[in-house]
Amino acid sequence: MKLTDKQQGVLDALREVSRANVLRYRNKTPYLYEQDCKKLARGDQACAFGLGGLSYQVGARLDLSAASVLSTFKALERKGLVLREASYPEHHRPRYWWPVGFAAEMAAELLPAEGLTP
Repeated sequence: MKLTDKQQGVLDALREVSRANVLRYRNKTPYLYEQDCKKLARGDQACAFGLGGLSYQVGARLDLSAASVLSTFKALERKGLVLREASYPEHHRPRYWWPVGFAAEMAAELLPAEGLTP
């Protein structure tokens, strides 16, 4: 699938942010890290809330406005490359975004090392 440079940059930055969010508690709070690993084992939808990236986080990495990142996220969502957290649609707040297929990639990398199975 062909992506613009901006779309590819936003997708790469989202993967970096999501990876950092998964690893956030690894050494500091093992229980929370274990809970995040369980989300990885359940797949992309389970990871979107809390582990995904917010538009301002991605924008800060790329020096883009949150609005610009949001419009790019929506274009990537239409292409099936990202999904948004939508567990509370009536609650107006920033939405988390997650790269499609990233949970399986992270699970394959982290769970065997942690003694967990996907």
